[in-house]
Amino acid sequence: MKINKKIIIKIINTLITVTIIGLMIAPFFIMVSNSFKSYEEVTKWPPNWIPEVFKWENFQDVWNGEGNIKKAFINSLIVSLSTMLLSTVLGTFAAYGVSRFRFKGKKLFMFLVLITQMFSAVILIAPMYKIITKLGLLNTYTSLIIPNTAFALPMSVWLLYGYIDGISKNLEEAAMIDGCTRLQSIKKIIMPIIAPGIITSALFAFIVSWNDLLFAQTFITKPEMRTLSVALTSYKSIFQTYWHKMMAASLFSVIPVFILFLLIQKYLVKGLTAGGLKE
Repeated sequence: MKINKKIIIKIINTLITVTIIGLMIAPFFIMVSNSFKSYEEVTKWPPNWIPEVFKWENFQDVWNGEGNIKKAFINSLIVSLSTMLLSTVLGTFAAYGVSRFRFKGKKLFMFLVLITQMFSAVILIAPMYKIITKLGLLNTYTSLIIPNTAFALPMSVWLLYGYIDGISKNLEEAAMIDGCTRLQSIKKIIMPIIAPGIITSALFAFIVSWNDLLFAQTFITKPEMRTLSVALTSYKSIFQTYWHKMMAASLFSVIPVFILFLLIQKYLVKGLTAGGLKE
């Protein structure tokens, strides 16, 4: 009976796991399937899960055709990579400063950093628009990099603060005794240990900027400066939505995040190994 009970529990757990994974994969599968269909086949009922004829020209149309997303893709890449770099660098040094230096209002500062995550971008978009306009930054990459960094930075600070605060100060002190400056000790001691945190915060900042639609629609009015998230909305009109092209373009939007995950995997493992030096 004990063996049968264990087998039944295992089967139930497996079914629950498969169901959850299936629900997570289903939207992606539908996106891929529709990206290879014609408009008529996409709107057909009942739908076909596998396209009758694979329309490879959908990808060529959205990349090189009329109203293509090539420029928008490049714009999003520039903004997202800049946001990722800026947020990670500032977040690392801010988290280090809060962790290693004593100052009045330290707890209040961290509370204020955390509380910024409670505010929706919609609430702040009007005053931010006035500031961006007065600075003459409309229709520039800077108008998107600054607000996206502002919204990604608090999470980076909180995340990296937890990593740095768990590292013994003795490691840095030993490095300084051996002749390292504080910056050198950060580079050679702290950063290798907190590599998982740095990579996680960098990925978070990239995704926040890559998926941004509100700032891109508000601060960008020139077609040549639009980002990929805005370009995806161009396949929808008042009377019709070109689902096949929208899904093909959406598939392009997944590629950078997927590649980024592939590139950082080995570094993430190295960082986790180095994290064994924590107290």
